[in-house]
Amino acid sequence: SPDCNLLDYYVWGVLERESNKRSHINVISLKASIVEAVANMNREHLVNACTKFRSRLEPVIEDDGGWFE
Repeated sequence: SPDCNLLDYYVWGVLERESNKRSHINVISLKASIVEAVANMNREHLVNACTKFRSRLEPVIEDDGGWFE
């Protein structure tokens, strides 16, 4: 579930938003933009996302990995 993966529910969204602020003429430009976005990622926001990670996992554990909402 994407809710159980920090990369899916936070990191990829930030990287996509930041790296797509401008057009890229080639893969090198896109890669450089992604590297820059990682380097400039807001530490406080990342810590908050990590802190919330446990609350996203608890329903999975309580339901033995089954379906939940």
